[in-house]
Amino acid sequence: MTAFAFVACEKAGEDGGNKELRLTVDCSDLVADGVDKVTFTVKYGEEDVTAFAEIRDAATGEVLSGSEFSTDTVGSYEFVASYDGKKSNKVSVRAEAGAGLILLADRESIVCDGREAVTFTVMLDGDDVTKQASISDAATGEVLDGNEFATDVIGSYKFVASYNGQESNKVAVEVIAVSGELVLSVDKESIMNDGRDRATFTVTFEGQDVTVLATIVNQTSGETWDRGVHSFASYLSDEYEFKASYQGLQSNTVKVVVTREEANPLVIMATRPRIAADGSDATSFKVTYEGGDVTDAAKIKNLATGEYLESNSFSYSGDLQVVAFEAEYNGVVSEPVHVGFGDFYKNVLLYRFTATWCGPCSAFMSVLKVALGVYPDRLVEVAIHQSDMYTSNDNPLFLQYFSVPAIPAVFFDFDKKNQQDPSVMSVTDVVNIIKEYQATGAKVGIAMSSTVDADRNVTVSVRVTPSEAGMYRLGVILLEDGIEGAQSGTSRFIHDNTMRALATSLGGDSLGEVAENTEVVKEYTFSLEGYTDNCRVVAYVNTADGDVYATTNAASCPVNGRTDYRFETAAE
Repeated sequence: MTAFAFVACEKAGEDGGNKELRLTVDCSDLVADGVDKVTFTVKYGEEDVTAFAEIRDAATGEVLSGSEFSTDTVGSYEFVASYDGKKSNKVSVRAEAGAGLILLADRESIVCDGREAVTFTVMLDGDDVTKQASISDAATGEVLDGNEFATDVIGSYKFVASYNGQESNKVAVEVIAVSGELVLSVDKESIMNDGRDRATFTVTFEGQDVTVLATIVNQTSGETWDRGVHSFASYLSDEYEFKASYQGLQSNTVKVVVTREEANPLVIMATRPRIAADGSDATSFKVTYEGGDVTDAAKIKNLATGEYLESNSFSYSGDLQVVAFEAEYNGVVSEPVHVGFGDFYKNVLLYRFTATWCGPCSAFMSVLKVALGVYPDRLVEVAIHQSDMYTSNDNPLFLQYFSVPAIPAVFFDFDKKNQQDPSVMSVTDVVNIIKEYQATGAKVGIAMSSTVDADRNVTVSVRVTPSEAGMYRLGVILLEDGIEGAQSGTSRFIHDNTMRALATSLGGDSLGEVAENTEVVKEYTFSLEGYTDNCRVVAYVNTADGDVYATTNAASCPVNGRTDYRFETAAE
């Protein structure tokens, strides 16, 4: 049985007016076999300007090479001509399948929603061989699983069928953007800047949840999230704007405000945080509310007994190592403050020299993490980066003092004569070294408070009280936590304890001779420009023997937060 294809031709687009640019074609239909062709004519008024005009596909903009057109792809085509700055009418041409193996499609376009599909049929000499034939993407060669095609990617696609060694004509399918309203919504319009509080987004299209298929862009930072990612947390207080995209559509803009936790306006402080437990040595308390003195109007509770003090002074005789107090005023309860009678709590200061390109550094960080899980709450860590994007301007001071020959390297309590090689340290080694330095005890206690103003400037107040009279030096460093970045082949490593700035001299600013149980207060400022709000201030107190320092204690305080004096207890 032989099949013939007949194409009816008629003159299309007759000349239409004086000095109009007119495009006509000798036949409005052709066989999609790559051989059959149609011929265009372009007239400017009565003048034939075909040889000088430009004829192009109106949909793709592709310019014809001459005045003829042929194709092997079934479909409808529109053409337009231009000449001397003028543009012609459009002319349509339909390419139909010819004889032999014929691929047909039930539609020429679909929307890119991943659901709407085009259905193909394969015919051979009048017989349907769709189930036996193979249909593939003519560009990629990817074979369809069945005879339907759907996608969520906008573009022009061509398909071809094969059967018993024969190849069909090509069929074009245009995948276009969906129409309708894309809506982005969020469950929280305000979150805290703690990196844990999260705003979760939902993307809907015509009432249907398409969140997992949509892409969300943080327009404030310029970051485009991976498709399906739809929650947001931040350490940086600011106002952020977000938009979603899906199938070529853009959503509305949604705002999320990241705020700082407001500091407790009611503050209680002990004028002498450490006293003798002899019943006569005493401390007094001062209570402020939003900076104003409200001591006389406030109530002060002894949290050990649950009783309120009759005045703002306190003395003690007994076996306790520390007693906590809180103030109450105007319905607000302060954070507790501690008065101790024995030794201050000893923290060990660790300087860890590291770099993002250092493989052994990564290995030691894993060891250190386990060690701190085994023996927690005794280490104040400072990570000093070398020759990478996190290197501080103060880095040379540390390298020179500790004479660091290579990294990784670690030093405890400013002891530069006892450098440890992290590449050979085990978890047990780390724990034992921390215990060794902890056993030296703390000669001073440290308390801190810090505030952040609207310009993101941090003001930190550091209070130092010795349990042993002596000459002391105070050092203050700004650290940043939660920095996501590279680390020795890993792209999403979280860097903590990263040194950003040093507010004092390396060994610390001199506090002079300080008597036992006498508090010294110093104030420093840092700028958070270029950093997140996820920063901390570390204070350390050194003794000095010439230009050699030894750390007697260290403490850490979050920006916009407080850290009180701590004392050793029997449990610790």
